[in-house]
This record gives sequence, C-alpha cells and structure tokens, in this order.
Amino acid sequence: MTFTGRVLALDLATTTGFAYGAPGSIPRFGHIRFTKAGSSHAETFRAFRQWLESDWNQGIKNVPDAVVYESPAVPTIMSGRTNINTIRLLVGLCAHLEEWCHGKVDYCHEARVADVRNHFVGSNMKSNAAKAKTMARCRMLGWEVTTYDEADACALWFYHCGWLNPRLAALR
Repeated sequence: MTFTGRVLALDLATTTGFAYGAPGSIPRFGHIRFTKAGSSHAETFRAFRQWLESDWNQGIKNVPDAVVYESPAVPTIMSGRTNINTIRLLVGLCAHLEEWCHGKVDYCHEARVADVRNHFVGSNMKSNAAKAKTMARCRMLGWEVTTYDEADACALWFYHCGWLNPRLAALR
C-alpha cells in the first residue's frame, strides 16, 4: 500500500521552516520564530510546544499523518561554526517533537541533510551554495518561498514525500 497521508516537514531551529501536504500536492509552507534572541531554551521549547498544539493538534491544520525533521548538525561536520548551546537547542527541539508525535502521529522520521540535498538539488554542496540552489529549485517548482528556512522545509518535504510515495514524487 502506498502512503497518501499528509506530511509535515520541519527545519527545526529558533526560526523553524515548515512545509505540509500530501505527496503529489503543492505544499503549504511558512516559517515561525519561537522566541527572541537571548531567550532561554525552556522558553523556546515551551513556545515550540504551544505552536505544535495550537497549529497542528486539531487547530488551524489537521494532525499530520507523518512528520519528518532535519537531523541536528554534528559539530565535527560544522567545522567549528556551532557551539554546545546551539546543539543543545536543536537536539532539545527534536526530542520535544518526537515526544509530541508519540501516540498522535503515525510516523515520525529524522532525515539527514546530505540525503535531502542530494535528492532535491543533485549534490551535497556547502551550505551557502546549497541554500541558494534550494531557493531556486523551490521557485522553479512554483513554490514562492521567502526564506531559506521555508526552502529547506520544502526540500525536506519533497524528499520525504518521494521516500513515502515514489510514484507520486516522480510526477514533479
């Protein structure tokens, strides 16, 4: 049986990009900043959970059937461009998301950035080049993304829809 449910893709960070829709459809997408700079992790986690509850738990949108999120960056891959505080925030957001999905969402999956980039833009290039190519590819598909967060979420959504339903993904 082929998956036909709704996928929510999240590029998790203080400002999170999201994309939502069924494989083969045009995703709805956007971004949200949970807290202002300098806020504690606890404040960010609480704002994230409130957003999940208000927007994705019988709120504005329906509970998704599948959730996919981008793996937090491994410090050695980031070549010193991250710190323990950022790593703790990203891992914490992932943990909160997994807990929120438990018993509510049929399927929750973590995807590697390299896999998403290879699928969406054809190679796993450096971050700056990848972001520009991802924005361009989204716009080529008719998705008028306005931020890198939205573009990354759309790429993640596209990748995961293709993984869940390869026949529909090939239609784009």
